[in-house]
Amino acid sequence: MRTPPPRLLLAASAAVAGTAVLALVPLSASGLLEPLQAVQLAVSIVTLALAAVLVLYVRRTDGKAQRVDNRVKRQEAALSRAGSDLARVAAALDGLAARLDENARGHVREVLTVLGEDRMELAAQSDRLAELAAAVSGLDTAGREIRTGLATLTSATRQNYSQLEALVDVRSLLQPRAPLPPLRGWAASPDVLRLLIERIATTHPKTILECGSGSSTIWLAYAAQRFAGNHVIALEHDERFAEATQALILAHGLQDVAEVRLAPLTDWHPAADPDEESIPWYATRALSDLPEIGLVFVDGPPGATAPAVRYPAVPALLPYCSADAWIVLDDADRPAEKAIVERWLAEYPELTAVSHKAEKGAVVLRRGH
Repeated sequence: MRTPPPRLLLAASAAVAGTAVLALVPLSASGLLEPLQAVQLAVSIVTLALAAVLVLYVRRTDGKAQRVDNRVKRQEAALSRAGSDLARVAAALDGLAARLDENARGHVREVLTVLGEDRMELAAQSDRLAELAAAVSGLDTAGREIRTGLATLTSATRQNYSQLEALVDVRSLLQPRAPLPPLRGWAASPDVLRLLIERIATTHPKTILECGSGSSTIWLAYAAQRFAGNHVIALEHDERFAEATQALILAHGLQDVAEVRLAPLTDWHPAADPDEESIPWYATRALSDLPEIGLVFVDGPPGATAPAVRYPAVPALLPYCSADAWIVLDDADRPAEKAIVERWLAEYPELTAVSHKAEKGAVVLRRGH
């Protein structure tokens, strides 16, 4: 049974005590009770009322305390159950965390494995790309080399055709009677020979002088024999070459129009400045009885003898040349020969130079324009 609230108990006790006290007043007034007895009885009634109220209050307090205790116990039980549940949840979470960690580690290992394989594959691809790049670079280099080779081959083919065309021209014109040694290389090329033979056929020079001897001497001799009986003189510093060329002249029956003069190389000094550094050139005694020269072919001495080894040709031979003579310099594309031509033009203002397209370059010098 639920105990009434303290205020209600106090009010009820006060009402009962008040009622009892009020009931004692008439009794005391009627003489049924002595006043002292009435007061004592009233005090007792009030005391009893207060005691009842106190008892009831204590009971109420005890009930409330009991209820609080029960509630606490229930809450403790609930907390215990909640703690057990939390422990189970924590254990479950720990297990889950462990499984997740293991799974994560497994996935990480798998990912690292895959990444490692990918890195290996990427490295392999990178190596293949490097090989392909090297191959492409090699192909590009090879392509450039091929293009350069094709350009060189094209130029060589054109040059070969040009020389073959010139050779056919001079052979058909002169019709040699015996085999001839090859042209080009150390020997003169067909294109410069055609230039010389055209000059012989056009101007009929009395004397044709060649610095050096060999195949070109025979061709010039055929031209001299064919056109107006001109005469060819070849200066040669090497006795073996002189003998070989003379034998060719005899083999082709050209001894009436051609001769080889042995002229060893000696130190040559310009007459205007004897103190100038000497240059090796043909011995000038071979020039003592030269008739008027209408054409000079400067194809010797060999360029390897000295840097300006062909320079003396103009100062030594120009006094023997006719007014309309040509001086033709072979190998004119070489730096040494270019320097020689510049020096000739600077020292002999009366000379003019015309370059002709030839395999090894050719320059024609003559007086006037």
